Amino acid sequence: PRRCCITRDNNTNTMPRVSLRRRLIRELQRRAGQRKSLLVMQMLCEDDGSSSSSSGGGSDVSSVDSSDDSSTGTTDGLIFLAAYESTKSRLKFAEMKRYLLPRGKYRKSDETVFINDLDNESERPWMTDEEFKQKYRVSRKALDEIYEKVKDHKVFKNKRGPQQLHPKHQLMVLLNYLGTEGSGANNPRQRSYFRIGRGTAHNARKRASKAIRSLEKQYYYWPNEDERKKISEQFKQKFNLPNCVGIIDGTLFPLLFSPQTEDAADYHGRKFQWSLTSVVVSDDQRRIRWYVTGYPGSAHDNRMWRRSPLKMKKEQYFAVYEYIIGDTAFDPSENMVS
Repeated sequence: PRRCCITRDNNTNTMPRVSLRRRLIRELQRRAGQRKSLLVMQMLCEDDGSSSSSSGGGSDVSSVDSSDDSSTGTTDGLIFLAAYESTKSRLKFAEMKRYLLPRGKYRKSDETVFINDLDNESERPWMTDEEFKQKYRVSRKALDEIYEKVKDHKVFKNKRGPQQLHPKHQLMVLLNYLGTEGSGANNPRQRSYFRIGRGTAHNARKRASKAIRSLEKQYYYWPNEDERKKISEQFKQKFNLPNCVGIIDGTLFPLLFSPQTEDAADYHGRKFQWSLTSVVVSDDQRRIRWYVTGYPGSAHDNRMWRRSPLKMKKEQYFAVYEYIIGDTAFDPSENMVS
C-alpha cells in the first residue's frame, strides 16, 4: 500500500472545512449581535436622560444643555438603528443565497485521458503495457478482470444527480492513487493528471474502494482443511517443506506526521520516525491469507503473533503437524517454525 494512517472515526481529529459563505454568515451574526447590544444600551441611556430631565428643575442654561444632549442621543440612536438594520438585511441576503457570487460555467470532466491510456489496439498506442502497469500498478487484463467483478455494484448507479465517470475509469483513479507515494496523488494533482474535477477524483476513489471491499469475503479468508492440504503439497514440491501452510513476516508502514495521541512516542520505530506495524501470512502463491495491523511502530512482530487468533486459537486454524514459517523474530512453537 502507498500509505497508511491511524484508523479512527472520520471526524475525530480533522477540522471541518468551512465555506466562505458560512464564515460570512457567522461574521454578520456576530456584528448584528454587537450592534443590537449597542442599540439597546443607547435606548436605555436615552430613557435615563429623559426621566432625569423631566423630574429635575433648573435654569434655562441647563435646560438648553439637556435638550442638546437629548438631540445628540437621538442622533446616535438613529445611527445604531441604521447600522443594525443594515447588518440584518445583509445577513438575510447571505442566508437566502446559496452562492455569494454569480457562478460561471465550470469546466466539464474530459475522459479522453482514460480512453487513450486503455487503447492498445491502435497502430501506435499512447501507452505501452509496461507504462500502463507503471501508472496503474496492474496490467490492462487485470484491470478488465477487476472491472467485470465490480461494474454492477450499486455504488456506480446514481438515482439522481450528475452522471458518474465510467466505473472502469473510477477504478483507474483509485489504482493510480494507491500506487503513488506521499501526496503525489492528492485531489489537485489527480484533477490535472486526469482532467477531472477534484471532487470527481475524491468520489471516484470512494466508490471504487467500496466496490472492491465488497469482494473481501471472496478473496480474503483463512484456507479450510482441504485447501491447506493443497497448499502444503505445493510447499513440499517447491521448497521441500512438508505440512507448511503459510509464510509469516512483519512490515512497517511509515507515517508522514507524528500521531496526535498520548502514546505518540510508541509509534517511533527502529526504521522510520513514525510508523505502524503489520504482520502478514501468505500462501504458496503469495496471496495474503491473514494479517493484523494497527500496532505502533515500536511493537515487535513476535508480540503481535503471540496475541493473534492464529496463536491463541490455533485449533481453529491448524490441523495436527501444520505450521507456518517465519524469520528469527518469531519464537518457535507448535505451529511456528523459525
